[in-house]
Amino acid sequence: MGLFSLFQQDTTEPPNRSKREKCWESRDLYFQCLDKIDVSNPFDKNSQKKINKNCHAEDKQFQKDCVASWVKYFKEKRPFDLKKEKMLAEAKQEGAEVVPLPGVRK
Repeated sequence: MGLFSLFQQDTTEPPNRSKREKCWESRDLYFQCLDKIDVSNPFDKNSQKKINKNCHAEDKQFQKDCVASWVKYFKEKRPFDLKKEKMLAEAKQEGAEVVPLPGVRK
């Protein structure tokens, strides 16, 4: 094992369109399962037994269909997305108007 073997580049290709769509589909199924058991944060240690019991198959498929960095990103992003949706719904219910800002994506 030489010095340069430690710095080998990852030769895997990035996911093509069909792989990305499969990943998103698996993510959505996993998140639907979490919604059914009322879990917003997949990393919440208090919810792990509940997740493993009810959503193990969906999580396994999600991890199989997606690149590991994507799985981590989507799971970390979920609580923030849910909080954002809730805040926007509450603001709309109170009659607030959402003003789109230039250069800001939804």
